[in-house]
Amino acid sequence: MGNCHARCEPGESGENCKASSDRYLSVLKITNDGRKCALDQRLINDMLPDAGESKVNRCVNNAFDIWEKTSADKGTQLIFCDLSTPKNDGTFNVYDDVREKLVAKGIPREEVAFIHEAGTETKKAELFSKVRSGQVRILLGSTPKLGAGTNIQDRLVALHHLDAPWKPADVGRILRTFKIKKNVEVTDNG
Repeated sequence: MGNCHARCEPGESGENCKASSDRYLSVLKITNDGRKCALDQRLINDMLPDAGESKVNRCVNNAFDIWEKTSADKGTQLIFCDLSTPKNDGTFNVYDDVREKLVAKGIPREEVAFIHEAGTETKKAELFSKVRSGQVRILLGSTPKLGAGTNIQDRLVALHHLDAPWKPADVGRILRTFKIKKNVEVTDNG
């Protein structure tokens, strides 16, 4: 029974698991692993196949369709993903997967950017200017990096959430920011 505390007992809630810190941490790990698996099973094991109907693949298809439909006006889109941000260490991450799939569908690589690539305020201002002008048409970012204080809604036509942020207020704040635009599509790709 050495590992019997690896999971809570059936029907036991996270509250009850707090009695044992090991059990409580196990609940958090299970919750986090569940969030990862719901996004893309390769976040749990990168040897697993790319599931055809995953949230990531649905988002790629939605984003590409919208990119095509709004090409004349250079419509822009935001893709929020808090899990699996780019690490530049060769491990699987959703950001690189999304970009590679969008490029393979025909979107020019320079039109798909990550907020994480803009490491300084100057670079961030340059990136936001490119999004406002339609040079960058799809911007991926996490809620903390791309949420509050982002002023790039000029051409925004769609907002995709690959995973829900922990704080519901983060979604509300983002939606309030973009209410000035009509016909903005918001998807959860679930």
